[in-house]
Amino acid sequence: MRPTPGRHALFALLVGLLLSPLTGTPVAAQVRSETPAGAVQGIVRSRGDGAIVVSAEVRRIGSTTRVRSDDQGRFTIAARVGDTLHVRVLGFREARIVLTAANSTSELRVLLEPLATVLPVFTTTMGQRVIRASESPRSVTVLDRKEIDAVAAVSANQLLRLLPGMQELPAPPSKTSISIRGFDDSRVLVLVDGEPVAGSLIESRDIGRLSTVATERIEVTKGPSSVEFGSDALGGVINIVQAAPTKPLTFDGLLRQGGLGREEATLGMSQTVGRVGYRVNGGWRQSDRVTGYSATGSTFNRIFDLRSDLRVALSERWTARLDVQGSQERQRFPLDANFNGFIDNRGAQGFAEVQGPALGGRVRARAFQQRFEYQYRQSREMLPIRGSADSLEQQERQGRYLLAYSRAAGAHAIDAGVQHSRRTLIAPTKVTGDSAKEEITEVFARDSWTIGDLLLTAGARHTSSTLWGSSTNPSVGLAWQTTPALRLRGNVARGFRAPGFKEIRYTFFNPAGGYEIIGNPSLRPESSVSGSVGGTWAPSTAASLDVEVYRNDVKDLVDWSFRGNNAAGFQQYANVNVARARTQGIETNARVTVLGTEVTTGYDYLRARNLLTGLPLSRRATHTARLRVSRGFDVLSGLLTDLSVRYTGGAPLIGIPSGAPITGPFSTEQGVVGRQGALLSVDTQLRLQLTGTTELAFGGNNLLGQRPTLWTPAFDRQIFVGLHMRWSAQ
Repeated sequence: MRPTPGRHALFALLVGLLLSPLTGTPVAAQVRSETPAGAVQGIVRSRGDGAIVVSAEVRRIGSTTRVRSDDQGRFTIAARVGDTLHVRVLGFREARIVLTAANSTSELRVLLEPLATVLPVFTTTMGQRVIRASESPRSVTVLDRKEIDAVAAVSANQLLRLLPGMQELPAPPSKTSISIRGFDDSRVLVLVDGEPVAGSLIESRDIGRLSTVATERIEVTKGPSSVEFGSDALGGVINIVQAAPTKPLTFDGLLRQGGLGREEATLGMSQTVGRVGYRVNGGWRQSDRVTGYSATGSTFNRIFDLRSDLRVALSERWTARLDVQGSQERQRFPLDANFNGFIDNRGAQGFAEVQGPALGGRVRARAFQQRFEYQYRQSREMLPIRGSADSLEQQERQGRYLLAYSRAAGAHAIDAGVQHSRRTLIAPTKVTGDSAKEEITEVFARDSWTIGDLLLTAGARHTSSTLWGSSTNPSVGLAWQTTPALRLRGNVARGFRAPGFKEIRYTFFNPAGGYEIIGNPSLRPESSVSGSVGGTWAPSTAASLDVEVYRNDVKDLVDWSFRGNNAAGFQQYANVNVARARTQGIETNARVTVLGTEVTTGYDYLRARNLLTGLPLSRRATHTARLRVSRGFDVLSGLLTDLSVRYTGGAPLIGIPSGAPITGPFSTEQGVVGRQGALLSVDTQLRLQLTGTTELAFGGNNLLGQRPTLWTPAFDRQIFVGLHMRWSAQ
């Protein structure tokens, strides 16, 4: 176990922060139960979605009296009938309210209009707190349920690969990953409701495994985000957020069938009764293709999903939540002319959470548990044979425990907390002693400070591990609402990726290939420093333009290094911190609505290079772009049309130096050994609302039938039809 000298000092500092008085308007002094004489009590919300607005400044015109709304959007201010209140907060239009006899005796509701420069969306930040996009200087893209339904996305990769700056990269035979601005796989952190997806310890990350069943939105944060989420967030973070229970009793079902053996079915029920809300959703999907593998014949993929959510209002201000989900997957793919390979994955995870007011702010406590099992077998037939190939089951277990605190203190929004994790990998014959364990302790804090039209953010997270040591990562950001139509932003952050169990403790021996790979307990975390500058111009709610320039420098990347021959004469390789890389580019997005037709376009220019070799990063396209056109028509109960055109430019394929422990095309060549062809994919869908509860859909993916050279994730042309039924007891 490595020493971690800074952990106790940082923990003491965190406790002091939680218990010490914070500067700014004292939230506890804002009376909620009784309004003192000569005072007005109110709540600030956003017009449209009705969500609370935190840290809104409320000032009585003609005096110096001013207060701020607290973490529940509430305020109390000394004022009388006839006075005028001026309400302002970054990201919203200012409002003036003249107090009358009616609104001075009851709770005053202040509705603020969001500025067009900030989309009315939400994103998750540190401590699992949900904030508005206007409260962050980061580059965040939020894909809501409307976007998911528009492209008939049944898995996360089908939606994410459409976005500029994001590319789907294969890991044959059975995985695919999403690259964010040049970094993919373990350098992109993938979460479900803020918790890590199963399979990361076994290095079995597969973005195509993640279902969109019961998904409310998908948040994509670009650039290092270790302050908010810890390790693995070098390139960015993908967070899949589940939908909350509905108020009325609601049933939801979907049937979809299409080419390439595409079959899907989902069923869900949701309701809130009194203080208790619940949601239960199940899904099944299969196809004749394994994600990231374009072989025909015996290729097959099937996944079952179950997701549930229970939320209870313990009191007017305290809530509890229990979320449980599980999945089971089988993948089949041809190894050669005689054998098929089989991968079976089974996973389950869940968390229990309570949150409510304390210490003048809000406290959140969450306990998370996860289990995942992986098994590989082979057969000449359509089912695996027990005990075939490397049939030893690998398992991962993970527990995370969070205590977080947030407080609106005047112009400041404070977030702080501590998180402890316990992780176990069981991999017989592969990990020394057949298993490995790790304990991780993290402390974090961040302040968001509003000064007029400026938003300043600064934070840091310290992570300490019994397996690899410790790492401290800061970030600072700035957003400036120069005018109601123009918002500028900038952010600098440091991220890291901790070396995994396999890189430190894993031993893999391939006698047929003549090599073995051994772990390296001296590995350091990979680290990155990222900077971005951008802005959004929105002259009206019908048009906007967003531009951002970014750069990401990564050092200490883990790569193989030849160590010589072992005693048996086989080549031996070890993981070492040798590589450095840089990605930089410019990303643009534009949106306009004309005559009821919404048009969105995006383009990303990416330059990604390995600084050690001077070569570009493999399969990273320089140019990616997307055009989407959507429109509704008055046919029956409504007709919705969506057309998406996606372009991913050609990309170099980098070979593996001779003798490296990888087999496959070009594995013995060095440098640029080929070029992946450009892909122009056209997808469309028509959705006809037959009745108030039934919708019929018809669409197609890759309508041009493109299969570029070396583009393994590209499927053939696929036509599908679907039936969606939703009934609500309103």
